Amino acid sequence: MRRLWFLVLFIFSAFSVQASNMTRDLMSDDVFQRLMPRQGPLIELFTSIVHSPPVSILRTQNKPISIAVLLFGEADTLANEALLLSFKQRMRELNIDYRLDIYVSNLEDDGDVSSYMKIEKSAPDYIVMTKLGMVQRRFLERFLYGNKTKVLLYDFSTPLTHWVDRPPLMYIGFDQRQASKQLASYLDRQLPKQAKMSALVLPDNYLGHMRCDAFLDEITQLGRTVHTIDVVQDSQEQAAESTKALLAETEVDFIFSCSAHISEGVLAAFKETDNQRVQTNGWGLTQEGVRGLANPRIKASVLFMKDYLSVALAEAIKLDLEGKNMPNLYVARSTLAPSELDFDSLRLMVSQAYPYSVMLWQK
Repeated sequence: MRRLWFLVLFIFSAFSVQASNMTRDLMSDDVFQRLMPRQGPLIELFTSIVHSPPVSILRTQNKPISIAVLLFGEADTLANEALLLSFKQRMRELNIDYRLDIYVSNLEDDGDVSSYMKIEKSAPDYIVMTKLGMVQRRFLERFLYGNKTKVLLYDFSTPLTHWVDRPPLMYIGFDQRQASKQLASYLDRQLPKQAKMSALVLPDNYLGHMRCDAFLDEITQLGRTVHTIDVVQDSQEQAAESTKALLAETEVDFIFSCSAHISEGVLAAFKETDNQRVQTNGWGLTQEGVRGLANPRIKASVLFMKDYLSVALAEAIKLDLEGKNMPNLYVARSTLAPSELDFDSLRLMVSQAYPYSVMLWQK
């Protein structure tokens, strides 16, 4: 019991640490590979494994391994269902004997640390963390410096300098900076030069640094002016209110949305106005599935190939069980889905990005 209470105090101490401290601790995958030159060939080999047909595990297991997955927010979102569906399918194809325990946390909202305490008590063989902020970082460091539980970071591919000597088993995610630059380049080609652009960006956190700042830097280098920049929380409601205020105060042709929640809020505000001309951008698939990509108010969406993150989780566990050399980083691919594409083309793009869970998104 004393150990669990220490965990509670340990986690809450992270709230006093500024988010900017974490963003200063990030390094790009290029810097990571320069510091760790052996990683390059291992990353290339692992990438080919992820995109190849599954091969059954070579090692005989004496007992099931235990895996804890910590989800955030609502557990039954399509994104979480797709994550688990594709992970379970790949694990079956690899013939890995395992027990999967799902935990859900709303720590950012109400300070509930019960899921963290349950994971600590169960001492699983592997922890899959689906977001990384200061709280999760402090929690995971207890395992990184231990000997039993291995850590896999889902949807986070930016190594931390503080963890270079004791990295997680694998960082698995996307190059958010490159995706933002690709979006900026596309918008520069597609929007008229006189188009007025505004932006709703996140505070100084991971996505705010890797995605919002990268987009603003790139669009400025392309010679564009962002006339207004509003900082909002990653909240659909706050984004909707900011958008309505923006549309009432000024003329705008395009609003850059820095996250999926912000994009949803901007689109909700559009429905309440008579202006049918303003557009925004999207980030991945929403509850509307493929039809959400075809929304004419979305100029383009960054389509993340998220099933491959789940495949990478399973393949990383397999390599670890087999005792083989493996990288500490996997960067999955993303692409742009312009709303001008016909519906059949969008369905094809989704089927390529979500080969295991495509049936969940085909709306």
